[in-house]
Amino acid sequence: MSTEAYAMAEPTGQGPKNPRVSSVMVQLEMKPLWEEFNQLGTEMIVTKAGRRMFPTFQVKIVGMDTLADYALLMDFIPLDDKRYRYAFHSSAWLVAGKADPATPGRVHFHPDSPAKGAQWMRQIVSFDKLKLTNNLMDDNGHIILNSMHRYQPRFHVVFVDPRKDSARYAQENFKSFVFMETQFTAVTAYQNHRITQLKIASNPFAKGFREADPDSWPATPRPLLSIPARSRSSLGPCLLKGSAEREKDTSGTSASRPRTPTQTHHQLLPAPDVLLAPATYRPLPYQNLYPGSPSHAGTSRARLAPYPLPNISTAGNQEDPTFAAGLGLLPTSALCLVPNQDSK
Repeated sequence: MSTEAYAMAEPTGQGPKNPRVSSVMVQLEMKPLWEEFNQLGTEMIVTKAGRRMFPTFQVKIVGMDTLADYALLMDFIPLDDKRYRYAFHSSAWLVAGKADPATPGRVHFHPDSPAKGAQWMRQIVSFDKLKLTNNLMDDNGHIILNSMHRYQPRFHVVFVDPRKDSARYAQENFKSFVFMETQFTAVTAYQNHRITQLKIASNPFAKGFREADPDSWPATPRPLLSIPARSRSSLGPCLLKGSAEREKDTSGTSASRPRTPTQTHHQLLPAPDVLLAPATYRPLPYQNLYPGSPSHAGTSRARLAPYPLPNISTAGNQEDPTFAAGLGLLPTSALCLVPNQDSK
């Protein structure tokens, strides 16, 4: 791979480097995405509790000594001594004054540090645990930044020198890398709406903010009338028999295509006119339902029932259930007699 794909930007005046770090090169992952954000003016959210960066800082490392130990770390330096504000009418960042007092300088060690060079070069190194905060009293080790200030992330590769006097060679045992496209402005809320849209579109953890796919919407609206599953037995044997017949008719097609929850729900629902009584329905007096029952003393006899009781012939079987179809609870078409079943 050509060296143009790697970054080797280091501060000047560092002198010669240890051979174990001098040949190290680092490639920034998701470089096109970083460049797309950089063209719009990258913004990173900072919160009191700490917020992770997106895009996540990830690199590919080559040129390490496979048997030597290395520690990887990051820090963030201010790009200038200015404070900024976002002008919505011109969609641009403007200088708003001098920078706030500098925040405590911190570095973030990769949690796998230290590790052998072979391990670092085996896979992509991701700093997905790094969090940014604006809490000056933070005690969680997060990177402390000032909101509305611009920063440049820096990546450092440090050779863990086993010599006792390794402090003398500290300047030789590390190498720094700077990727200009990772510059950003720290904010407590996104200012540029295009940055918000790009983060939602490219962040795999922001699916909840995306618009739902119209193809996933149900084809038919949900019914207004729903029946709990435990009340199915109260509908009577005729309603259950009709549901069983409908399920039997559709059993041949269930293997070919999956049944949606909406279709299953409709099969369990009888027609609304079966469950709802007419608007003219009035409760019948006890004496009219059972002519042989005695009336209470001193109570005037109620008027006749508005609907005559049906004469249902059961062919001599006195154990068959009888349904009061004239009550308005069940239409005549829904009447069903199931012989050889004891009434409960």
